[in-house]
Amino acid sequence: MNKLGIFWWIFALRGGLALLFALVLYCGASLIGSIFFDPVLLIVLSLLLGSYVLGNSILLGIAGGFALERQHPFGWLLLVECVFTACLAAYIGHSLFVTAHSLALLAGLHALVTGIFQASLAIRLRQNPHCLYALGLCAAISLCVGAAFLNHHTEALAPVAKYLSLYELTYGIVLIILASFLRQQRPQPLTHERTTTAL
Repeated sequence: MNKLGIFWWIFALRGGLALLFALVLYCGASLIGSIFFDPVLLIVLSLLLGSYVLGNSILLGIAGGFALERQHPFGWLLLVECVFTACLAAYIGHSLFVTAHSLALLAGLHALVTGIFQASLAIRLRQNPHCLYALGLCAAISLCVGAAFLNHHTEALAPVAKYLSLYELTYGIVLIILASFLRQQRPQPLTHERTTTAL
């Protein structure tokens, strides 16, 4: 836990990014069908989704490289998730046009894989009940939401976008709570120990 506490800022940034994405996505979903520029709005949603996934990939890559440099056991897990999110972002950027069908499939795939990585991290942190419960709950929600998106991929675009924004809102809140707890578990500076020894 002390070693993982070094990366609290990664979880905080990912949580803040998820909250921002949820807010913008919900506002964009409320405009679908109410204006005459739905094709333009669909491209904007594609860019928004791709930017969000790419931002997650960059943060995961930074955390993974930093973890491997410090020989942290979670480094490879972070890098594997980084590679997946990068591939997903590349696919979204290549298609550059989101429909209700593709948004539901992408959201379902994103939620399922995110849930798998959250469950893996929860298992690795099972000795700490706070992290186990937070990540376990988030993993269960992600897996259920992912299965629901894949099973209801024929829904209209507006409800799919709103449900996705609610999921990202929950995901962001859990990550920020986890980051706050990890920040308290981070190692203390060496200067404090030297000062105490000197006294």
